[in-house]
Formats: sequence, C-alpha cells, structure tokens
Amino acid sequence: MDRTAALRNRRFLVVIGGEGLSMTGDAAFAISLAWLVLEATGSPAALTGVLLAQTIPRGALLLIGGSVTDRLTPRTVMIACHVLRAAGAAVVCALVVAGTWELWHLYALAVVMGAAGAFFTPAADSVLPQLLSPVHYARGNAIQSITEQVSFLIGPLAGGVLTTAYGAGIAIGANAVTFGVAAITCLAIPSLAIPSLAIPSLAIPSLAIPSLAIPSRHGTSAAPAGLGRHVVEGLRYAWRTHSMRVVLLVVSAATLSYSGLFAIGLPVLARSMGETALGLSVLVSSWGAGQLIGALAAAITGLPRRWGWLIITMTLAEGAVFILLGQVSGIWWAAALLLPLGVGVAYSSDVALPTFIQTTTPRHLLARANSILALSRAVFEPLSIAMLGLVLQRSVPWGFAAAALPVLLAGMILVASSRARALSTGTW
Repeated sequence: MDRTAALRNRRFLVVIGGEGLSMTGDAAFAISLAWLVLEATGSPAALTGVLLAQTIPRGALLLIGGSVTDRLTPRTVMIACHVLRAAGAAVVCALVVAGTWELWHLYALAVVMGAAGAFFTPAADSVLPQLLSPVHYARGNAIQSITEQVSFLIGPLAGGVLTTAYGAGIAIGANAVTFGVAAITCLAIPSLAIPSLAIPSLAIPSLAIPSLAIPSRHGTSAAPAGLGRHVVEGLRYAWRTHSMRVVLLVVSAATLSYSGLFAIGLPVLARSMGETALGLSVLVSSWGAGQLIGALAAAITGLPRRWGWLIITMTLAEGAVFILLGQVSGIWWAAALLLPLGVGVAYSSDVALPTFIQTTTPRHLLARANSILALSRAVFEPLSIAMLGLVLQRSVPWGFAAAALPVLLAGMILVASSRARALSTGTW
C-alpha cells in the first residue's frame, strides 16, 4: 500500500488545510471568549451559561444534521455552516471592538455556533471517504488528527497573545476570517457523493430535504415523514451494533469528564493561580502538544492491535490525572500533567475511532452514525459544564475530582467486559 497517497491528494490537502486553519481559529476563540466573560463578570456561572447556550442547540439538532448531510453532501453542509459562523463572529467582533457589546450578544453568538455545529460535525466527520479510498482511511485520519492537534497547539497560544495584546475582539475577528477561508477550501470537495458502484448497501440517499420538498437527484420529492424514518434508521443501527455501544460508552464518559474540565475547569484553575489569558493558553497548548505527539506516533507506528486494553488503561489514567490537576499549585506542573495525557489520548482514540467508524459503517449510514456519536457528546457536554461549574464555585480540587469520576467508572465497566477487553484494531 502506498503510504504517501494521501499526501499527494490535492483535494484532501486543500480541505484539510482549510479545516486546520478553521480549527486554529476555534481554539483561539475559545480562549478569548472565556477570558472576555470572566473578565467582565468574574463569574464561572456566567461562562457556564454562555457555553450552555452553544451546547444545547447543538445537541438538539445533531440527529437532524446527520440526516440532512446524508441526504445532501458534506460539501454543501460544511460550506453553509462556515459562512453562517463567519457572519456571526464578524458581527460580535465589531461589537466588542467598538465597546458596545453586552452579555446577550455572546449568548446569541453561542446559539448560532451551536446550531451550525450540529450540522457541521457529522458533515466534517463524513467527508474523508469522499476524498480518499478505503485503504487510505487510517493514514488520512492520522493526518487529520495531526492537523487538529497542531491547531490545538497553535490556536490557544494565538488566542492568548491576541487577547492579551489587542483584546478579545481581534481574536474573535480572526476566527471569522478562518471560517471564510475554510468555506472557500471546501469547494475542493467533490460536489456529488462517490458513486455506490452498484452495491445496494452503499447506495447514497437522494438529495432531498423532506420538509422543504426539494427535488432529489432522481427527480422525486420525499414526504415529510421521511426525515423521521431516516433518523430512526441510524438509531436502530447504532443500538444493534455492539462495538458502537462500546464506543458510545467511551465517548460519553470522556465527554462528561473533559467538556467541563476544558471549558470551565482550566480557566478557573488558571485564574486561581493568578495567571492571565496567556497562562490559560499554556495549559491548553500543552495538551495540544501532547496530542500532536500522540497522533504522529499513531501515523508512524500504525494503530495498536490490543486497542481494548489500551483504551481501558487510558480511561483509568485520565481519572488519576484529573484528580492530580486539582492539587497542583503552579501552571507548569499542570502543563506537565496535561502533555503526556494528551499523548495517550491521541494514540489510543483520535485515529482509531474515526477509522473504525468509516471502515465498518455502511456508506449511506455514515453521517448518521457520526451524528449519534456527536449527539452523545452534545448531550453530556452541557451536563458536564453545568455540574462542574457548580462544584468549582465552591472548590477547585473537588471540581477536578468530580471530573475524574465518569472516566474512572467507564474504565471499571470496560475492564469487567471480556468483549471490550478483546477489542482489536486488527479486526477493524
């Protein structure tokens, strides 16, 4: 197999480059938004509210986003979402720079970002099969993961520097620009789905949004009830597939632990240490550096065969590190804990999971399968943020201990399951 084929695919590189730039802007935006709210209000509860305004609409619309993506194409959905988010960020940038912004403006932007994300996430998770052949999925996912981790390394630092030096408005404006560039690079994605090659189980659904009665590629219109059946079909597939249920457990536990920790926990931890936005960016970038190293290792060595035991070990290790984070007294000690944790998570999960989904899920169900995984994240993300925000109001150490509980519980459930322990990348 040609290991460099993905690197010589122009369409793939253009799309990944644009998405990498957009993710860099997202990471910078997360820093600027958190610091803008905390500086203005001094309240973790206010930041919790803004973040919930983003996560709730994303969770409510994810299954619809996956169904619409399967009916349209990832290209169409991704471009529309990039344009919408660019417009929203540009408006808020102007308000912040002019000094006329109010907290409700950030709530409104959060709702726009969340709703767009509900459609963008399943589309972006499903685009790789339209750019690469199946034998190159693993390498393509490794490159995609590396790009993501580079963005997560550079973005927080850029956000911290821009926010500290020029203000949060400039960082938000930079994110608007990255969305616009990414919308242009998405034009490199094939405008039509890859042909099914006459394999019935891989047939691509017609281009139709039932509620709008848009004609399909075959000249027919779908009934409004078709969207509901489309969603149920994806849910039925996930429920009947054991490995999907195991993956859902891992993803759900990780979301409960990580979402609140990164959105609320790290900003509060940095402020409790007397740090600025730049100190927060050091924490987030140390995690990003670890993830980059882990993704590079996965690309070079390939996926570990005994993935079941590896993921079990990592969930237990994550819980231990989260507890330790609440006890450290210096920013560099916290960064030293986050870096190796990022290595392990990227190596065990970030490449193997998407490759598994892409290679085992029928093509016509791919976006819906991805939307179900994303839905578990969206459902548990607001719970994680809200619960951790409440605990952190009283105690930072207890907040980080609470964040450790979901992954520790998942690790114990998985270690007791022979089928989970036997999971192997060799069978994927």
